[in-house]
Amino acid sequence: MRVRINRKVAVAMAVAGLTALAGSGPVGLLAADHLDAPGLTPPGGDTRLDINDVYAFQSPADPSQAVLIMSVNPLAGALPGGLTGFHPDAKYEFLADTDGDAKPDDWARITFGEPNGNGEQTWRLKIKGGGLKVRGVTGTTTDLGPVKVTAGTFDDPFFFDLANFLASDFSCGANEEPGDPTPASNFFAGANTQAIVFEFPASELEGTVGIWARTRLDDKQIDRMGRPAINTVFIPNNIFEPAGSEPSQRNAFNAGKPQHDQRDFRSEVVDTLEIFYGAGNATVDALTDILLPDVLTVDFSSATGFLNGRKLADDVIDAELGIVTNGAVTTDCANNDSVFSNTFPYLAPAN
Repeated sequence: MRVRINRKVAVAMAVAGLTALAGSGPVGLLAADHLDAPGLTPPGGDTRLDINDVYAFQSPADPSQAVLIMSVNPLAGALPGGLTGFHPDAKYEFLADTDGDAKPDDWARITFGEPNGNGEQTWRLKIKGGGLKVRGVTGTTTDLGPVKVTAGTFDDPFFFDLANFLASDFSCGANEEPGDPTPASNFFAGANTQAIVFEFPASELEGTVGIWARTRLDDKQIDRMGRPAINTVFIPNNIFEPAGSEPSQRNAFNAGKPQHDQRDFRSEVVDTLEIFYGAGNATVDALTDILLPDVLTVDFSSATGFLNGRKLADDVIDAELGIVTNGAVTTDCANNDSVFSNTFPYLAPAN
C-alpha cells in the first residue's frame, strides 16, 4: 500500500533534500545540496563549483584528530554539460566560526592547477595566517603525520531513495501496488563525486565550533553549505512563495553569509516549518534557530554524529524527516551502499 501525501506535505517534504527538476533537458537532482540552485547548473553554471555535502567528525582512528570533508560536482561529470575534476581557477574553502557569531575565524583554502594529460591536478592547501601549507596531486594523499590531505574522485557517500520519494511512497516496500518503485533503493549507489579530505589535530578547533564550506571564483562566492538541505528545502519553492521567486532566492542564499541568514532567510524557514507545526507554534521558532545560520556545529571531542557535526554514515535524511515533518514521516527507506573506512581518507573508492 502506498503511503501518499497531499500537495502541501509534498512541498514541505523537500526537507529530505531531494526532488527532481523536470524539463525539456535532462533530469537533474537536488539532494543534501546537489544542484540546489540554477546558478550551479550547465550551461550557465559549473558543477565543479557545486558543493554536494559537508562532513565534520572525530576521526574513528584517533579521537585526537578532526576530519573535514567537502564533496563537490554531483555525479562527477555524468550530467550533460558536466565536467570532471576541480575548477583550476576556483578556491575551495573550509570555514570555522570559533566564537559563535557565524563569521569565519579560521579557514583552510584549497586551490588546483590545470589537469595534465592523465587528468591529474596539483593542489595546494593553506590555512589562515600561513601557518600550514600542504601540496599534493589529486588521487594521492599527502601525509604529514597529524595532518593529512587528499583530493580526488570518490564514491558519493550521500544516500537517498529518489524514485520512491518522487512517487510519495514511504512504505519501505511493504504492500506495494503494481507500478510502484520497489524495492527501496539508494539513487546514489554507484555514483561518484569529487571530494577534499582534510585531517588535523582537533586541538586546533576546541569546543563547539561552526563549520561550513564555500566555493569562490574570481572572488565571487558561488556556493556555500553547512547543514544538509537548508537551501534545497527552505528557500523557495514552497506554497507561500510567488511563482518565479525560486531561482533568484536560491542563488542569493548561495551567495550569502551565515551571519545574515537569520535576517535574510528566517521567514522562508518559518513558512515551511509551519506547514507541519502550525502558524505561531513555538517549536517553529526553536527549530529555525537551530537551522539558521547554516553552519554545521561540531565538538570534535565527541564521537557522536549529526547534529554534532556529520559523519559519513549518518542518515541525515531520516533525522531531518522526523524533525521537520513533526513526525509525519520518519524514513525514506534508503540504506547506505558505501563501504566507508575507519582510516584516512574514510570515503569509499570511486566506482
